[in-house]
This record gives sequence, structure tokens and C-alpha cells, in this order.
Amino acid sequence: MSIVLPGGRKASLFLRLAGAAALFCCTTLVFAAVPVRAAVPMSGFNPALLAGREDGAFLDASAFAADTVLPVMSIIDDSWRGRFTPKEHNLADLYWYAGSGVVARKWRVAAFNRGELFVDSNRDSIEFIYSVKKKLDLPTGRRYQADMKMRGWTASGVEVSRGASLDAVLPGLAAGLTLRVMTPHYLQYGSLNGTVTATGAKSYDYDLYLDYAYGHNILYHVDEEPLGWGYGYSADLGASYSRGGWRAEVLIRDLLGSLVWDSVPYTRAYAVNPTSTTSPNGYQDFTPSISGYEGEKRLRQKISVKTDLSIGYDYESLSVGGTCILVRGRPRTWVSAGYRFGSAADLSLAYNVDYAAFSLAVASHGFKVGATLSDPNPRDARALGGELSYLYSW
Repeated sequence: MSIVLPGGRKASLFLRLAGAAALFCCTTLVFAAVPVRAAVPMSGFNPALLAGREDGAFLDASAFAADTVLPVMSIIDDSWRGRFTPKEHNLADLYWYAGSGVVARKWRVAAFNRGELFVDSNRDSIEFIYSVKKKLDLPTGRRYQADMKMRGWTASGVEVSRGASLDAVLPGLAAGLTLRVMTPHYLQYGSLNGTVTATGAKSYDYDLYLDYAYGHNILYHVDEEPLGWGYGYSADLGASYSRGGWRAEVLIRDLLGSLVWDSVPYTRAYAVNPTSTTSPNGYQDFTPSISGYEGEKRLRQKISVKTDLSIGYDYESLSVGGTCILVRGRPRTWVSAGYRFGSAADLSLAYNVDYAAFSLAVASHGFKVGATLSDPNPRDARALGGELSYLYSW
């Protein structure tokens, strides 16, 4: 159905839309960031490694949350404190995985729950939101080009992996494939584009376009309908190669991945600010007008493809390496080192270039525990994460 909604809230619609998106992202990040899988946070399981893996059962729980602009907690408590570092392209990441299964004869079967949320925004969007949140004077006449995209979902399902040695083709080469099916539970999927023009130190006009499907509308109040039924699928393709002390891995995750919903709440709308008043803090408050479509629709939600590229070298008990994870064409880069204390324990340390975060993990007798922080004080951290896993071999 078509709708024309008069606004009634005392805030710029753009600020509410963009700020709510940032708040949802970072709130979810922190509360999900409890028990990073594989070598570094956000990386995935490479099925090629099954070619040399022992049989056994496993439990695996991991999560990673990060933001490039401000400390995560400062967005949650709405203080927007801390060092502000906007870039031409700004990232906020959430990724978690929890699963359990068995490995036998180069096969791996697991039941899982996983989720991800990736928010991309340009410099203008973030600088405008920050200026209004901190009550800073706007440069009169500046035209902000708003551009924000949000891709997120949660799902549960089953995945089956198979690895195989390709020594006959090239000694040290292995490959593997993972196929998964899943039932989705939740989504945040949309974009916000348009312009905001500063008409004074504390006043502005906006003209914005919203294309948004959701499990819960975090941008403005609306009477919501429940999500319909859905299903999903994706595949991972991996390869590994080792020779001497050198090793290299490639993993492409969620190839051809989609979540198909039979019915989701959906908004496609334009927003402008035809009337305004002045608030006590000096900023202009707008009564927005929203016109467009609000209803239900069938949706095929594409899952973002993620590519892990790793290279490393092992010398006796010491190992060093690097990993680059590409998400929607943007890299997350880690350098890592590890040390093995005989058969007692393994210690690994990694550093993320994008978030200036350290990840430390200890593994012993099948157990592995790890944590990721970009600052000793979690309230000042731009990256948070954790890992807890157990492998019982037979």
C-alpha cells in the first residue's frame, strides 16, 4: 500500500536513520561479542584442512565486533566520546558463529547458529551525524552527500564439508568444499542515500531516499508485521598448499549465498523536511514528511561473499603469517605469530591493521580460549571479540 506519513519527532530524519543504524550495529556487536574462529577473528573454517585433520567431535563459539570511527561503547551510550577518525569509507563489523559437530574420514558435519552485520558509510554521513551529536557548528552551505548501506542477518542450519588431498596433482596441495542450508531468523538489509545541506551553524535541509527491509524497524516507529518463513543456502570453496615451512590458504565463503524470505516488512520512501522549529540547544528540529511504500514483500537477500587469503611460514616451534579478509571488496588485514610449547600448549598473537586491535589465544589439550581488544579498557575499544572451542579427538 502507498503511504504518506507526517513526522512528529523532534529530530532530523537523517540523523535518526543514520544514528539508529549505527546504534543497532554497535549494540549488537557488543552483546554478541562473547565467545574468533580459525586463525584470526572473522575468518572461516577452510574445508581443505580436513585432508590432514584428526577425527573427533568439536564445539566452537566465536564473535568479533569493530568500528573504525569511534569506540563501540561510546555509540551505545550515545556519548560519541573518544577520538573521532572518519575516513572516506567507514566500516562497522559484526560476525559470530556457534556450532557443534563431528569430523570423520575427511568429512565434517556441523549444526550451527551464525550471524553477521556489515555497515558501510561514507565520510559525509559520519561527519554530519558526529557534528549534530556533539552539538558542533555546521559549516554553512556545506552539502553532505549521505550514503549508508547495511547488510545483516542471523540463521541456524547444517553444513557438510569434505576435504581431499591433491598430492597427485601437486605435493602439498589440498582442496575442500562446504555446503550449507539454513533457516533465517532476522534481517537488517537496506540503504540510505541523499543530501543534507547546512543552511546555518545549527540548521539544515535534507532530501533522502530509503530502501529498507527489516526484522525490527530501528529507524522509525511503525506497526510491524512478523517475519515470514524463509530458507537459505551457501557454499565455501577452499584450498591449501604447504611446502617446506611455507603454507598458503585461500577460502571463498558464502558463494552463491542467499536467504529467501516469503514475506518481510519493507519500506521504500522519500523524506524531506518541510517545517522546522528551534530546540533549546540551538539546533533546528524538523517535522519530516515521509512518502512512499510500507508493506510486505517477498525478498531474496544476498549474503555477502567473504574471501580469506593467508600466507605463513613455520620454523620449528615458531610461526609467522598474514591474513587478508575481503568483505564486499574491502580488506580486513591481520599479521600473526605463534609459538608451540612442546605438546603442552600453543600461544598465538595477531594484530589487525584496520582497527589497531590485538588478538591473543591459548590452546591446550583440545581447549582454545582467546580474546580480541583494541584498547586495554573495553569502553575505549574499537574492536572486541572472543573465542572458546573444544576438540575431542579419537
